[in-house]
Amino acid sequence: MTLSLSSVHKNIWLIILTAFAILGAGLFLMHHVNPQKGGAAATGFMVDLVVTFPVAYYFLIIKPFKQKLWRIMLIVTCCCGVAYLILPAEQRGYIIQLRKLTACLELGMLIYCISKIRHIKKAYNRLQAEFPDVAFNLHKSMAMVLGDGIAVKIMASEITIVRFGLLCFKREKQIAPEIKRFSIYKESGYAALFGVIMAVSVIEMVAFHLFLNRYSPIAATIITILSIYGCLFITGDFSALTKSPVLLLENKLLLRAGLRWRALVELDNMASVEKVGGGFEPGEHCFKGGVMKSTFNVLITFREPVTVERLYRKPAKTSQMVLSIDERDAFIEVLTDKKHI
Repeated sequence: MTLSLSSVHKNIWLIILTAFAILGAGLFLMHHVNPQKGGAAATGFMVDLVVTFPVAYYFLIIKPFKQKLWRIMLIVTCCCGVAYLILPAEQRGYIIQLRKLTACLELGMLIYCISKIRHIKKAYNRLQAEFPDVAFNLHKSMAMVLGDGIAVKIMASEITIVRFGLLCFKREKQIAPEIKRFSIYKESGYAALFGVIMAVSVIEMVAFHLFLNRYSPIAATIITILSIYGCLFITGDFSALTKSPVLLLENKLLLRAGLRWRALVELDNMASVEKVGGGFEPGEHCFKGGVMKSTFNVLITFREPVTVERLYRKPAKTSQMVLSIDERDAFIEVLTDKKHI
């Protein structure tokens, strides 16, 4: 049975809430329970981390999404790592004993993962040689090896975001000179907005860490790590926008906005390309593909609906699309000359 998108989102939110509930309740009890009962509270917290959460993950993620059972070992390993970091010394001894029991299984899982990574890299390099598109090719290569499930899509998206975030300073490989490229982020003013968001995020992160550290250093560290990942996510999104322009190929047009969405369109399927201004109101079924939803200057109409692939969301079908192109006049002129539309 195929899960509906609402069920998928519901299960993902449930497992996230379960994780926060276990961490929040456990940390609260450890710091506020009677010292004489502190050992029992810490042991109960340990059981919730290494048993309750993996069981919940199995019933909410692995079983409904038909994921391979060995993935529960990865969850157990992560839970043991978290438990070892935040639990007292007595419970750490139990964690070490548990790790000894699972060592052989984890070694087998590691060997299996390394073999899969090798196959994924081989498929990725082959796809990149055919057509350079980091985000799409990573997802496609992982789907070829691991299957095209929800978990694989999320994993590919997260890896791509981290890749663009950590390597934001790295130049992308030069594309063939016959391929024309058009940037999409300058006219929208998103670069200035990105700078403001990052400055506010860093100031807020430091201030909140110092405030929370007075009450719970562990909670402050966890929140700070999550905040750093949030900043990495925003940086990765902006880096992808600057390094993933719209590409005009020999007989196709690759429309995209960083990692957010992507559509590969046959030029024969394009009916018209028009200039639009700030007062233009797109129709209800028109796909809004601008860097910011309210900023666009080009309207593209297709003869047949095209598929738009989106990050974390199911693909969309559309016959019209608005987006922002920095060199709008040159873009329309080149398309008009190439397609006579």
